[in-house]
Amino acid sequence: MTPMRSGERSRRAVRAALLVMLSVGSAVGVSGCAPQEPAPGPTPSPTLSAPPGTAPVLPTNEEALAIVEELVPKFLAAEAAVTAGAAGVESLEPLTTDEHVLAIEQSVDDLNEVGRKSVGEANISNFSVQSIDRSGDEIVIRVYGCYDMTNFDLLDSAGASAKAPDVPDRFTVVFEVIGTGGVYKWNGSEPWSGTSSCS
Repeated sequence: MTPMRSGERSRRAVRAALLVMLSVGSAVGVSGCAPQEPAPGPTPSPTLSAPPGTAPVLPTNEEALAIVEELVPKFLAAEAAVTAGAAGVESLEPLTTDEHVLAIEQSVDDLNEVGRKSVGEANISNFSVQSIDRSGDEIVIRVYGCYDMTNFDLLDSAGASAKAPDVPDRFTVVFEVIGTGGVYKWNGSEPWSGTSSCS
């Protein structure tokens, strides 16, 4: 399975969240292979700081949840402003990785090409940590959540909803947050077909 951090995977993920609402609602579940449930194991406890030249210190589950609970609403609000045409894609740079900025830019271009405009804002709730890992000098946090599009829609040029009838308003996703040098950024999401986070 290709890691979710690949550019193509990020593009598929963000486009599943936006373009799925146009006419291909069944695409909610086809953004690639679902991430595998990690083997259970203890999460290492962090120390106050990591010595220079050593691997970054992993946050605890509680610290990871605090990180995503602060980041995710900011990212979703910024993303909604960009897809509504109220802000430029560069406004996302403090909140999401470079490759995901490019993926969102492509999605916005696709929406503009078919005359769609977003209204409202999505929400993610019911966070639970899937895994916390190191990847080189980065910390990778993967989290389950309930992606709620009840207050988010795409309108066509006549102002009518372009949401496909089989697109659920709420569905479970697993998303990724990357930390480098103590700065954490969103790095994409994809539908999750396992246990629901939307109960």
